[in-house]
Amino acid sequence: MKKIATTLAAMFLMAGINATAQEPAPSVLQKASVFYDLNTLYPKDADNAYFNGFGIGYNIDFRVSNSLPLYVGTGLDARFLFRSENILDADNYNPVDINVKTRFINLNLPVNVSYRVPVAQGFYLTPQLGLDLRVQLDGHAKANSNIAVDGPEGFTPRIISSQTDYNLFSKSDVGDARLKRFQFGWHAALNFEYNRFNLGLSYGTDFVKLHKDLGASHFLVSLGYTF
Repeated sequence: MKKIATTLAAMFLMAGINATAQEPAPSVLQKASVFYDLNTLYPKDADNAYFNGFGIGYNIDFRVSNSLPLYVGTGLDARFLFRSENILDADNYNPVDINVKTRFINLNLPVNVSYRVPVAQGFYLTPQLGLDLRVQLDGHAKANSNIAVDGPEGFTPRIISSQTDYNLFSKSDVGDARLKRFQFGWHAALNFEYNRFNLGLSYGTDFVKLHKDLGASHFLVSLGYTF
């Protein structure tokens, strides 16, 4: 985090030297975007879990300096994350094959500070730092199990199938592994804008986690349009 902050601070300083000589910055910027979210969960005593995700978002930024293209903004985005995992337990007397599909739907409310640097005609580079408040609207894990049960000698084993759906925010479903509905975190981003079209890269983690033993990070690639 310190390296990211130092790099962005240096970019802010270099940009400030030339920004005042460029065309006046707009007082308000709005952006609509779609993005891909690679979400990684870090369990305390297990392997990392990787989620794919997609989302849509809207941001509005207000210029807060008369002499520099410095902006403070907020917005709202909705994200859908999903993961599928196959687990085979062949050590039991009756082998068990389990497929677990996990999904999350959440809303994210960012508060950002950004610096829109004019690089060339129609081309802008915007480093950004921000905080995120996230609320989990939905989180479920659906387990499909197939158990091979041996029959009499010479007969093909029977397959017994079952399906269980777990609400990951319900103590009655998952006990002490219940997740928190609200998270709070930070992000650092870099946005490339050309003729109002945007390509953005963002990375962040959470201060307030899904669970005390479950950390998370978020890497986003976004495409957007500024208006």
